Amino acid sequence: MYEKIKLLDGRHPWRDVSADGYVDYPVRSRAGGHVIYFNYALGRELDLIPANHIARMDTRLERALLDTFALQIVNEYDQQQGGYDAGSVRPQPCMATRYLQAQHKDKRGRTSGDGRAIWNGLVKTRTMTFDVSSRGTGATRLSPGAQVAGVPVKTGDASYGYSCGRADLDEMLGTALMSEIFYRSGLPTERTLCVIEFGDGTAIGVRTAPNLVRPAHIFRYLKQGRRAETKASLDYFIARQEANGFWKLPSEPRARYRKVLRYLARSYGKLAAVLEEEYIFNWLAWDGDNMLASGAILDYGSIRQFAAKHDKYRYDDVDRFSSSLTEQRHWARETVKVFAQAVRFIMTGRKLNLRRFKQARCLEEFDRSFDRERDRRLLWRIGFAPAQISRLLKRGRPEVRDLRQALAFFEDQKVARGVEKLDDGITHSPVFLIRSLLRRLPEFYIDACRSQPAAMMPSGLFCKIMAASYASRTDLKMTAARAARAEHFQRCYQRLLARAGPYEQILRTVRQRCAVINHEHRMTGDAILYIVAEIMNARDKLGRDELQSVMDAFIGSQVLVPGEWKPIERRAMEGTSAKAKLLRAIQQGLEVCKETV
Repeated sequence: MYEKIKLLDGRHPWRDVSADGYVDYPVRSRAGGHVIYFNYALGRELDLIPANHIARMDTRLERALLDTFALQIVNEYDQQQGGYDAGSVRPQPCMATRYLQAQHKDKRGRTSGDGRAIWNGLVKTRTMTFDVSSRGTGATRLSPGAQVAGVPVKTGDASYGYSCGRADLDEMLGTALMSEIFYRSGLPTERTLCVIEFGDGTAIGVRTAPNLVRPAHIFRYLKQGRRAETKASLDYFIARQEANGFWKLPSEPRARYRKVLRYLARSYGKLAAVLEEEYIFNWLAWDGDNMLASGAILDYGSIRQFAAKHDKYRYDDVDRFSSSLTEQRHWARETVKVFAQAVRFIMTGRKLNLRRFKQARCLEEFDRSFDRERDRRLLWRIGFAPAQISRLLKRGRPEVRDLRQALAFFEDQKVARGVEKLDDGITHSPVFLIRSLLRRLPEFYIDACRSQPAAMMPSGLFCKIMAASYASRTDLKMTAARAARAEHFQRCYQRLLARAGPYEQILRTVRQRCAVINHEHRMTGDAILYIVAEIMNARDKLGRDELQSVMDAFIGSQVLVPGEWKPIERRAMEGTSAKAKLLRAIQQGLEVCKETV
């Protein structure tokens, strides 16, 4: 039944792109593993389990997963020191791929890449091909810490920072939960197939996507000025996108590459807009390391979903601070420029300075895609149905623009106490939680319309219903200018609703939809840390399938899409069972962290 899982033995066509695009490592079985999470929906999509397989782990499935993914590389330290059972080494090595990484002193990709991961292989379904890789499988020589050490590093040795090769269980569970919530919410992302724990706080997380190639895989060759390899790596990525049905391309080389750049520009413009509009921090940078080349989210270690516009938040990575929420657009755009540079290099053999691509035609496509997706996401957040959004994007652009400008005033207000230090960085907290306003405003108008159709919410109430609980009296002081802004916002809001159709009918639709889309108990970065800690504390008190059902219930409760949202049932949280207690703890975590980063 699970033979297809066992075919993931390390073979992968990326090896054919370039002889030095990876480091091959022998792999051996790692004992003591236990599957704590399995994505049954994804397993069915990949044909790894039968379509009618119930969400229950049986002995044979766990054995197949452990045999395939509970691995540890035999790295350079092991090869020097020995001390492992040579009989447990698999016949087929697995590769750690090379790519650019800003953490390395060498900015040309000669020493960097997968520092704790290996590629398990390919999964082919009837219609698509997926890459599969695993994190936490041992310390490779491509990690930043290995370069600092200057000598082979033993797996598990964290003395040099980013060097131990292990993955923490809480990180892998957080990744599994967040990535599946994002995927089911329509955001482009990797997904987690399973998480294997080992009883010592470490785990292996198995990720998959239709194309796990990063921009950094391709840009490595570009930075080194290697035309043949740049072409081979980009062509490999393009061929997968085409074979999977995402892109339709002409055969003539110049036309083909031009269309590739348009596809990339649209994808990156859309990604940047989604991140900014949905308040999702993803550390985008020049090297294209923390994202997929297809324009999707990758590596959830530094991903944060904010309750509001924390555009001053910066992640502290020891020696430097990250880019910010609103700077992600710039870096996504820069990535498209580098792709344009790579295409020109491939076509002409000349590697022009990146400054020469400031006016690249594909950047116009990026800007259009960004603006279009940002407007679409705003209309979604307000509560419009898809058909209404399509109409407003065609005939309501002035009204959308006016509302965005009115919204930005309140979205950008920051507390008077200034920048504060967090456990993982810094931020300057917003005064207002815009989602609270979008959730409460239509309800007020519907009640008011019964007696006064043109009623406006008083400015004091307008600001109060979206004020963060940590905002001070100074932050919330009502001024004539703020009152005027509140009235202006409401007039823009009402004009936009009227533009969509019969005002009262649209208002009722918006109220129903935005109550789900802007639900009060929405996952934040802090909430996921809180909830994962509760799951880990409860895992010894629950059966494996019970724990899985709790995680699945949490995921369903955070897919805030009308018609698909499945809130945790109140009756499931009642009683004294370990499962009920864990569900209550999850709900408490969402409440406690609903206004944070």
